[in-house]
Amino acid sequence: MKPEELIFLLADDDPDEHYLVQNAIQEVNKFAQIYSVFTGFQLFEFLFNKGIYEGQSNPMPHIIIADINMPILNGFDVIKSVKETPQLKDILIYILTTSKREEDKVKALALGADGYYTKPNNFTDLREIMIEIHNRIKN
Repeated sequence: MKPEELIFLLADDDPDEHYLVQNAIQEVNKFAQIYSVFTGFQLFEFLFNKGIYEGQSNPMPHIIIADINMPILNGFDVIKSVKETPQLKDILIYILTTSKREEDKVKALALGADGYYTKPNNFTDLREIMIEIHNRIKN
C-alpha cells in the first residue's frame, strides 16, 4: 500500500485531539486522506453510510485511530465490532488514549487492536507515534 493511498478514520470525542492527530499524520504523510468522527456510533454510521452519512459514499479506511473513552460505543466496542464484521475485519485499528492502565492495553490488543498508544503530552511525540504507525503499515 502506497502512503498516498492511505485513508485514516479518527474516532475521538475531543475535537482538539482530531486537530493534533490530523496535523501529525499530515506531517508524516501529506497525501493521506483523513476523516473524523466523534463517537464509536458515528464511526459505524460513517463506515456503512448511515445516519448523518446516508447518501454519501464514504471511502473505506485502511486505518482507524480510536480513543477508548468515547460516549455510546467506546474504543473496546469499536475494536470488537470491527474485527467481528467480515467486510471490516481487515481495517487496522490503533488505540490512542489517555489511559495508561496496563489492563486496558492488554484488553485492546486481545480484542484485535493492531497497536496501543498513550496520548503524549507534546506534538513531537505524537508525530513519532504517527511515524511508527506508518512504518508498521509499510512492513
